[in-house]
Amino acid sequence: MKLYLVRHAESEANRDHVIACGIPGPNLTDLGWEQAETLVERLQSADITAVYHSRMVRTKQTATPLARTFGLRMTELEGLHEVQLGDLAERSDVEAYDLMDALATDWNMREKLDLARPGGESGADVLRRMTGELDRIRAEHGDSDDSVVAVAHGFCLRTATQRWADGVSMEFAFRNLLPNASVIEIDVPRDPSQRPRIVSWAGIDPLEAEPDEGGII
Repeated sequence: MKLYLVRHAESEANRDHVIACGIPGPNLTDLGWEQAETLVERLQSADITAVYHSRMVRTKQTATPLARTFGLRMTELEGLHEVQLGDLAERSDVEAYDLMDALATDWNMREKLDLARPGGESGADVLRRMTGELDRIRAEHGDSDDSVVAVAHGFCLRTATQRWADGVSMEFAFRNLLPNASVIEIDVPRDPSQRPRIVSWAGIDPLEAEPDEGGII
């Protein structure tokens, strides 16, 4: 099985630099819709057989052109939504982004997964729900040659993916952020005793990559 984990295309919150973690959240921008269409071109040769998305509008909209192109029905997964950041939600100030980055550092560089923003969820909560959904996808498709897309969110993907699959260190995931509509490509073995392996992170080889910039929410 091939699994393509996709960060959603540009949302109105990305454009306006707002921490939008509420559900269902904002729509894509015009640029975001263009990115979603470009995603179809990038995955055209992958012969996608299933498309999943989170409960948030921006992931469903990102997935829509893919599902339409391949003639597939999209499936919403409960646990793929963005990190719930409590008191930082809907803020756009520098302090809020600094506090969010500090939380990401604690979770992914210091293994302090018990920490959470007031009113938000912990890193352990995020990891539990995200890996639960990834396991669900693997259980559904892992014994096949299916190519599956799941559209989710930057912060939660960077918190969970490198813990669910080999090939990328936590430091790598922390340093190399995921731009809008970027793709993590994962090979998932048929043997359930073998761990999945990340073979591409936003189009780059994890072993050769240098730290880059992108975005979180």
